[in-house]
Amino acid sequence: MRRGPDRLNSTVLTLLALVLLAVGGYGLARGYGAFGDARAADPVLGDDVREFVSRNADWFWPLAAVISLLIAWLGLRWLLAQISTPTVSRLPVRADGPGHTELVASGATTALARDIEDYSGVRSARARLVSDHPSPEVEVTVDVHDDADVPAIRRRIEEHALARFRSALELQELRSQVHLRLAERAGRTVR
Repeated sequence: MRRGPDRLNSTVLTLLALVLLAVGGYGLARGYGAFGDARAADPVLGDDVREFVSRNADWFWPLAAVISLLIAWLGLRWLLAQISTPTVSRLPVRADGPGHTELVASGATTALARDIEDYSGVRSARARLVSDHPSPEVEVTVDVHDDADVPAIRRRIEEHALARFRSALELQELRSQVHLRLAERAGRTVR
């Protein structure tokens, strides 16, 4: 479903990890005298760098602050992109005549979740469309009571609720992900 971004994230994080490991390894090796005892006692930033920063302090530190804020902003954007999950807000409906008809996805998925919540042993259900191309994909999360017949609930969701959902939307094909979670009975405490 999200293979492209996942592959990009893995590549970027692997490269970043390798760079940080190399820098850290160099710092440790230098500190332990791998490049000579004189280099081990020297500061990491040489005299030239310290003098450059000292001579240009009036513009260097504001520029360093702007670059740091830009990196922090990019990191925040990347983090929010990882947290957010793709959802489909509208689903095109097949029509025989001219024009274009769309269905608000939240209405359809709410009906699916309510249908599942009526099943014996189900405490709550949520559903959302996560993809609509080339065939729609629905993700269903169901909290079941700890004494429920989980295989029977799963079978009923697949054979009844998802089949009705597909039929109601007049879909030829519907991909689905069903997540079942055990929920504690109301009034019980876990220690």
